[in-house]
Amino acid sequence: MPEETRAMVNVLQELQVFSAKRGNAFAQTLLEESIRRLREESFTLVIMGEFKRGKSTFINALLGSELVPTGIVPLTAIPTIIEYGSAPSALVTFENGDSHSISTDEITLFVTEKENPRNEKQVREVRVCYPAELLRQGVILVDTPGVGSVYQHNTDAAYAYLPHSDVAVFLISVDAPVGQSELAFLGDIRQYVHNLIFVINKIDILAPGQLEELLTFTQKVLKETLETEDITIFPLSARQALEAKISGSEEQQKKSRFTDFERRLNDLISGGKSRLVREVTSARALRVISELEMELALWQKAMEGSLEDITEKVARFEKELTILEREREDSIYLLYRDIDGLGRKAEERLRDFRKQVLPVILGQYRNFAREAHGTPKEIGQSLKEKAHELIEIALAEHREQEKQLLSVGIQETADRFFRNIEEIVDRMMTVSSDIFGVSVELAQSKEYILGDRNFSYYFHDFPTFYPPLEDIPGMGLIPGALVKKKLVKTYEDRLVEYFELNCGRTRSNLIEVLKEVATGVAGELRLRADLVSKGLTTALQDALRQREAGEHERQEALAVWQDDTAMIQRLKAVFKESTVNPK
Repeated sequence: MPEETRAMVNVLQELQVFSAKRGNAFAQTLLEESIRRLREESFTLVIMGEFKRGKSTFINALLGSELVPTGIVPLTAIPTIIEYGSAPSALVTFENGDSHSISTDEITLFVTEKENPRNEKQVREVRVCYPAELLRQGVILVDTPGVGSVYQHNTDAAYAYLPHSDVAVFLISVDAPVGQSELAFLGDIRQYVHNLIFVINKIDILAPGQLEELLTFTQKVLKETLETEDITIFPLSARQALEAKISGSEEQQKKSRFTDFERRLNDLISGGKSRLVREVTSARALRVISELEMELALWQKAMEGSLEDITEKVARFEKELTILEREREDSIYLLYRDIDGLGRKAEERLRDFRKQVLPVILGQYRNFAREAHGTPKEIGQSLKEKAHELIEIALAEHREQEKQLLSVGIQETADRFFRNIEEIVDRMMTVSSDIFGVSVELAQSKEYILGDRNFSYYFHDFPTFYPPLEDIPGMGLIPGALVKKKLVKTYEDRLVEYFELNCGRTRSNLIEVLKEVATGVAGELRLRADLVSKGLTTALQDALRQREAGEHERQEALAVWQDDTAMIQRLKAVFKESTVNPK
């Protein structure tokens, strides 16, 4: 941890202790989160590109170990997140929120298309801890599913990780020219990633003289597509680099040209990220300090002047707070309304999905049924499995799309209302200033006070039920020639019935999820405003009580106030210096 970061953590801990003393739980939580972020100072490096470009081998070369599964067919079906740990370990997280610890040797069972086809195990992600020096620096590696493979769910999962990257490494391979799907994917990456590094992998298979020609062509295409001259490409061989690190061969390492890329990566890691985190943390701390300053200032004002004047001002202040509390509740009402609106849009999308998809899967089922052969039992079993598969695939794709759409909608809605509540808090401060005649410094931006909220949720997966063959009424009485026709019709009816049933269950779960989110956000909105209101009111009440106490108690209270004020001013100076002159 850099010395500047360590010093800021120490000052934040002082402020956290002071906030606890004042009973401000919101400030405690916010400062605790800021301390965690400073200590972690994570740097997320997302590895992306089309399938078969060597992404997993590239990550293994960075780690110096064959940790991530590799192969010649589309392998990685699940995002694999790799971070530092003192010993190798892995944790699988499923779509229903459950987690399961595994050994690193078992990773293949969950992240490869072979062992987990079409993600039938419903894995959300695999998180791996590993004692590599790169990871010790706070780097988090993300191995994404390959885009452009025959498995669309791989491409969807890769797109989902774009917003999580500080730097994205886009791999191109010498054995395939840059294609349209890669260029389209690059266009999307540019919307989310400020730092994009290009790597041409597998240069070890090129004949002498071919590399320069390939570099010239690739650079030209990328510049035209991205409309920028700022394109940097690192040609290298991840395979040679990995072999060199395992064997300790300096000659092999030099041939791989991997060191040039690692040097650039180290420059990015040691660059502006730490400073940015400290600037944001200072801004959050200064907002907390301004609220604590107001509490101390109100206490001082309430201790001075005539009791009649202070009592009248306190009454005015409490009246204004009541008005602001009503505005807060109005805002929460609008929050529920807007989240209900998200639900209505999702229900409309579900209705459209049902209308559009049911004819498609019925057509697929009928095409399959025409080619079905075997005994009645074998035909029935294959029809049942096909119907089940069609429903599962269709609903899985819809659920994934809804998760992404709703995550964005919920986050935008929540952030908007958190900003509304910060405006109400600012008005509490302004009212205090106006009534009691104390100065107040209001932050220009309120983004930082919101913290790092990511509203995640999952859709329950409901098992689809199909009756066994012997349970189909009258099956034993039907002539053999008509059995297949009967089976096809029976399972087609079942397909429609259970498709509708599972759509209905998806809708019910959607409504349940949105209610939970709305309740959680509303609770945080109330807590934020209530704690500021309580802090200001308590300061006034304490002062009024201490005015009635004896001279000795008054002097003790004044001494505490002087110490607290001096501490707050000292901490404020530290954080202001950090925002004005960041190092």
